[in-house]
Amino acid sequence: MKLVFNIGNTNITAGIFSGDNLGFKIRLRTNINYTEDQYFSVLYTLLQREGVDISDIDTAVIGSVVPAITRVITHMTKKYLKIEPFMIGPKTRLNFRNRYKNPGDVGDDRLANAAAAISIYGRRDMVVIDIGTGTTFDVISGKKGYLGGIIMPGLNLMLQSLFTKTAKLPQVNLKFPASVIGNSTEGAIQSGLLNGLAGSINYLLDGIRKEINVKKIKVILTGGDSDLIPAEKIRAKDIMVDKDLTLKGFKYIYDLNAGRAKKTGGKI
Repeated sequence: MKLVFNIGNTNITAGIFSGDNLGFKIRLRTNINYTEDQYFSVLYTLLQREGVDISDIDTAVIGSVVPAITRVITHMTKKYLKIEPFMIGPKTRLNFRNRYKNPGDVGDDRLANAAAAISIYGRRDMVVIDIGTGTTFDVISGKKGYLGGIIMPGLNLMLQSLFTKTAKLPQVNLKFPASVIGNSTEGAIQSGLLNGLAGSINYLLDGIRKEINVKKIKVILTGGDSDLIPAEKIRAKDIMVDKDLTLKGFKYIYDLNAGRAKKTGGKI
């Protein structure tokens, strides 16, 4: 079994893969103050609940955008699982050409999203929109590879900013409103955030199509909050939601590098 970690700013998602199949996933709160012992205690309890014996885990893959947590989870896998984890590095083999000005600046999660999209859907023009703590767009050209993308605040980050930086605006539950015009403060905030994000996505997709000179582009929504934006609100004929895309991408990158990982003790 492979244990794959996707360490984000808000949550850590861990998936158990048996072969190519994602058996299940669990989510832990990202806590900068947790030690490897505390993380393992939580992880062990959740794995036991799913009937997983940790002795059956023979591979650990870590993808992360939080370096401090990366170190803790790495120590945890070494201490308790007796596994040297696989992590993305400068020499990691990918299934696309990274055309970022500084390729090393692209976050692990964005690389994983691009890798998974190409692995699953082939070399075609695509945009992966990951809606989480931040909202990121990753643009893939069928001919040129990974072109770059867009980074903006995520829904809950914007909501927290409104709540903490204003005196009277309340904390609200995020759900897509029935109308653009909110007839309550809660409805107005929901519309501003969710209709606002849908509108931003449509505007940015129009700009992406224009810049890469295509009329049709596949759109993949992923991330913890991707189900808050109904697919029908996005102006794209070929659109789907895959909340597990990032985990699949980390697992795919591991498989692509597995031979080299074995030779170098898990580090590439």
